[in-house]
Amino acid sequence: MKKSWLILFVTVCLLSLWSCGFCEHSPGNAGKAFTDVVLLTSTDMHGKCWHTNLLTGTPEKNNMLSLATAVYRFREKYGAEQTILIDNGDLFEGTPVSETQLAAITAGESQDPPAMALCLKEIGYDAFVLGNHEFNFDWDVMSSAYRYLEENGIAVLAANIFRDGRDEEHEAGSNAFTPWITKTITVNGHGHKIGILGLENTDISRWDLPSRYPGLRFNHPENTTCSIVVEAEPCLARMREEGCEFIIVSYHSGLGNEDKPLAFGENTTNQGLRLIHGTRDIDLLILGHDHTSGYSNNYYPNALGRNILVVNGGGQQLTKTIIRFRENSAGELVWNLTDSSNVDLGSYEPDSELETLIAPYAALASDVVNTPFGTASGIWDGSTDYYTRQTNTADLVSAALIEIPSRLLRNRYADPAATGITNLDHLDVDMSMSSILVSGQYVVQPGGLSLRDIYRIYRFPNSAMVIPMRGSQIRAVMEENASKRLTARLLNGEPCFYSVGDDNTHLIFGGLNFDYDLSRPDGERVLISDFSNGRPFRDDDLYLVTVNNFLLGNDRCGLRIFSEEDALWAQEEDHVQDLIAAYINEHSAKNELTPALFPWRWSVTCSDDPQPSQPDRHKAAARWVSTPEDGHTYMLRQEADGRTLTGSAAGDGLSGAVCPASGDVIPAPLDPDTLRFTLHALPDGSVALVDAGGRYLTATTGGGLELTDKTADDRLSLWLLRQVSGGWCLICAGTADSPAPKALQFYGNRFTTFEISSSGSFVFNFYEITDGQTK
Repeated sequence: MKKSWLILFVTVCLLSLWSCGFCEHSPGNAGKAFTDVVLLTSTDMHGKCWHTNLLTGTPEKNNMLSLATAVYRFREKYGAEQTILIDNGDLFEGTPVSETQLAAITAGESQDPPAMALCLKEIGYDAFVLGNHEFNFDWDVMSSAYRYLEENGIAVLAANIFRDGRDEEHEAGSNAFTPWITKTITVNGHGHKIGILGLENTDISRWDLPSRYPGLRFNHPENTTCSIVVEAEPCLARMREEGCEFIIVSYHSGLGNEDKPLAFGENTTNQGLRLIHGTRDIDLLILGHDHTSGYSNNYYPNALGRNILVVNGGGQQLTKTIIRFRENSAGELVWNLTDSSNVDLGSYEPDSELETLIAPYAALASDVVNTPFGTASGIWDGSTDYYTRQTNTADLVSAALIEIPSRLLRNRYADPAATGITNLDHLDVDMSMSSILVSGQYVVQPGGLSLRDIYRIYRFPNSAMVIPMRGSQIRAVMEENASKRLTARLLNGEPCFYSVGDDNTHLIFGGLNFDYDLSRPDGERVLISDFSNGRPFRDDDLYLVTVNNFLLGNDRCGLRIFSEEDALWAQEEDHVQDLIAAYINEHSAKNELTPALFPWRWSVTCSDDPQPSQPDRHKAAARWVSTPEDGHTYMLRQEADGRTLTGSAAGDGLSGAVCPASGDVIPAPLDPDTLRFTLHALPDGSVALVDAGGRYLTATTGGGLELTDKTADDRLSLWLLRQVSGGWCLICAGTADSPAPKALQFYGNRFTTFEISSSGSFVFNFYEITDGQTK
């Protein structure tokens, strides 16, 4: 009997040793009956391959050099074979270091690989998924970059980019890029397939010129709503058929919502949530595009009710997810997630070897951005209130978009009849419609201007297009801008104006004389006089308008009905920055680059109180104060959207409640969850805002917002108050000395912190709590 038990015991031990003998022998898995795989992802790095921002001369902490250090440490800890590294797109656009090299390749002046492609190669990425900004540049140059990545073992993925059949070389409907790849992991001595599927944003054709994606389309022809679920499902099914037991999807899109039926150009840009809810085979989803990490590491139910993890680095962080794989009794792969978090890249030093490789790119870019283009003279207003008043910096952009395309149009066409557009009687551009994409708080000042300044005046590589528009169409676009993007109210009897929503699609109009009167009804707020070129404005007449390509077809502005097919002329090889550079260069040579070059006039007015008091509201819950004082209790109201903070968490921020106001008063009753803060002034000029429970309003290192028990000597719990037009900006004291100070804002239906700008989303006012005292 004892011998039988001994034989059984030895057998069990041998079986156990045999099982463990085939486990992964990496630092993280040695001698274990499971395999830990660490998934690392980046997204929206936007050309950040150097540790210094060449436009501002300040440190760039979330860069590829520091990311390399982080990745190398994780590989050392978990093992190279168990580490998967994916970039989710918008890689090449964004900084002079990256874009200068792309321009040099385009001009035939360099054969070196693009800087960001070199980073992916040296760091050792497994896959790269195309983002929308990959189509901002010359197609041949980008194609060569993709070949370089593939030749160096980095798969370039985009399952929903197809050939359209216009060339003889490729069949219509064939994939232009690799749809997915597989990796085999060893678990308990057996090989198992992991699949990685890449999906591109479906809206590329709304934002970029066809010459940047020749012969391509971004969805199947029968997929009329551009549903990403329709694009993904056939791929997912085939991946399962081919033996993929765990499927990662990397999709260059934000989370979005499902409030309305899908319609291209309206709500197709961000479909992450629809993708999860509409499919069964995704096991982990990587998102990007929306630069939002607030929902990263959250779970959302799929079509079967199974919770799916979503990660998003938001353009600032590396995501790290550890997946523990085992086999069940049938030998099938099973797993659980042991950790998922976003990693702050600022805590890692740049990798010295990669820094050495990128240094020549940075030196070339530094020489280029410091090249002088001209000199501004005269008196410039220095204002950053781009959306609520006319400013010289915005006018400079508008002037370039009017004058240079006018000349190029005349060079292209002999006379208006040559365009083939009926009733067009002129070839000079009448006006511009553009978003003012200024970097930080930059304004034009008298003195020398270099390419560095031009990139800060207009930071994205958009292309300009000239669109014929009827006067009635121009008026409709302007009325939508007036009703949806501008608000007004009276404080202390004076009108204050605020911009609403994102900067990228808030339109600025140049070349037209007009006024906004925000006290008038929607649809009647724009009062147009004439064009600055002397042409009268009539609803039925045809005019020429320069716009940037990002605005065409965009559901967030009034240009959604237009596309590049409507363009009479478009930039094919360069960008808006080149038009600005040409304009500066030409007028500086004549010593006339002054605000006198901008002859149009516009203003925002409010002839009456847009929010008049109502007789039945006789009690005040809170009253506006011009200057907050130490020891007093206030509520904070973000004026543009009319929201006040509540204590509920919302992603990486706090939720908000709609809070009506009338004149200087917020009528009772307040939303019961409205936060009341007692202000404590500190000797250094900062303030702490403490709620009734003793919690401090605190910024997070990742750019979020929370209520914490931190003490007032923690700089993330302190705020600097900067007075601006219509209220105050609350700048986190812990970031005030950084290259990009973060301030309290309301955006995306939550309160959070972000790099401060002139947008109304950053403007707040203090209202002292009165608890319903009679006015």
